[in-house]
Amino acid sequence: METIRVHDPERQPHNWTGVIRPGQFVAFAKLLDSGGSCDADGRPFAAPSDATCLLFDTIDEAASFCTAHATQHPDVSFEIFDAAGRVNPPLLVVVDPSRASRVDNNPRSIRLRQYAAIALILGALALFWVDYAQEGDLLILPTIVGVNMLLAAGRLLQMTTSMRAAERERQERLQRVRHSSRQP
Repeated sequence: METIRVHDPERQPHNWTGVIRPGQFVAFAKLLDSGGSCDADGRPFAAPSDATCLLFDTIDEAASFCTAHATQHPDVSFEIFDAAGRVNPPLLVVVDPSRASRVDNNPRSIRLRQYAAIALILGALALFWVDYAQEGDLLILPTIVGVNMLLAAGRLLQMTTSMRAAERERQERLQRVRHSSRQP
């Protein structure tokens, strides 16, 4: 493991992306509450120019280091990228298990979004029925609210679908990386 500055004007190349080699991995630490950059121990950087990242030779080394530090410092999360850097979403996001609900695409939040979408659809159908059941009296408000509930449900389902697809892609990339690191 090596700690390097993200941008070092005295280094050639200046940016961290020029330092990392194919097959290496980089981890960035950030505070869960604010999303601000910090070091591995959770101390925010005094200035943006002081920001550092951690270079690892294997994904397993990166994951074990980040897991150990996230356990010691539950307010810190780590994002682990391959040599391509931030071009793709992180291969791994490591947080303390007690704070896993803070990660956007954790399985629990995806399930809750799906349940909320189903509840909105059922609520919209009930409002449509209320409007239809009025014999001759057209109540426009339930229909308008119902349509908006359907739109919100559609958005939640779309978010859930895209999060699942992104998670599936991330898992496939991680498997490819782990598979390629095992081959001589």
